[in-house]
Amino acid sequence: MLIKEYNEESGTVFSIECNKLLYRGKSEYQKIEVYESINYGSILLLDNCFMITEKGFEQYHDKCVFLAKTKKKSLNILIIGGGDFGLVNKIFNSIDVKNIDVVEIDDKVIKICKKYFVNNFKLHQKNRKKVNIIIDDGYKYVNNYDGNKYDMIIIDCTDPNVIANKLYSTIFYKNIYNILSKNAIFIQQSGSPYLDVKKIIEPASRKLKKIGMRSLSVNSFSMPLYPLGMWSFIKCKKAQ
Repeated sequence: MLIKEYNEESGTVFSIECNKLLYRGKSEYQKIEVYESINYGSILLLDNCFMITEKGFEQYHDKCVFLAKTKKKSLNILIIGGGDFGLVNKIFNSIDVKNIDVVEIDDKVIKICKKYFVNNFKLHQKNRKKVNIIIDDGYKYVNNYDGNKYDMIIIDCTDPNVIANKLYSTIFYKNIYNILSKNAIFIQQSGSPYLDVKKIIEPASRKLKKIGMRSLSVNSFSMPLYPLGMWSFIKCKKAQ
């Protein structure tokens, strides 16, 4: 059977050949499905959109980690979203980590991914102790945070929707700025460089520059699983 994602903006359909449905359910926030595919292992869909595959998904996480690389040691890192743990797993291979806080709004995503994307959760014991899973709304978490400042913040969320809209707002970015250390890195997935320039990339870039973020860049990369095969991350720094 072919499992399809239809993109209304581009009028295109992307499909993956699958053997069977492994899980279908609904959390408080979204519809969650996992299929067993012929070539890519388990596939996760949220609200009928492809999120990750067990195999052949390296482009997304590798690009993010490439942008995140730094010579700094013992980093305090915040990831908002990322409940599939693919990014967490990759970060430990390239970055000297003191602590990673993973703030995921939907605990069901983590539970399902632990079952069907097992390899993402295989961390060395010393690294496992450095990861804190916090089930919370990322917007509220940042707004209320009063701990040690972060050396890096990565927003690994869905595109702006009912849940994620506020993670692209000026108020959210101001709160992010306040909890970043000097010269800290901020990275956010910013959608398709073809479809989302006016909707995501340009508005987010303007807001980030306005609050004082510097060295902003939009970084495109090949992502066959997502609409039109290209995706992007915004990267910038807190200068002071």
